[in-house]
Amino acid sequence: MQIKCQFCAMPFALTNEQVMEAIALLKRDSHAHYDARCPKCRRVTKLARKAFALNPSTRKLLTA
Repeated sequence: MQIKCQFCAMPFALTNEQVMEAIALLKRDSHAHYDARCPKCRRVTKLARKAFALNPSTRKLLTA
């Protein structure tokens, strides 16, 4: 999953393991967002549940 840091604008990707962890966290604790840490500036970019719901590859995992 491709993301762009909201602070330094560096594009980075979440690995499949990170995506699965994020979906598990969102399903388990009903969080509104997942915190993805930028590898360059180390700040947190919040990914809303909606970002995972809009992605066709993760939509099924989130709703299942």
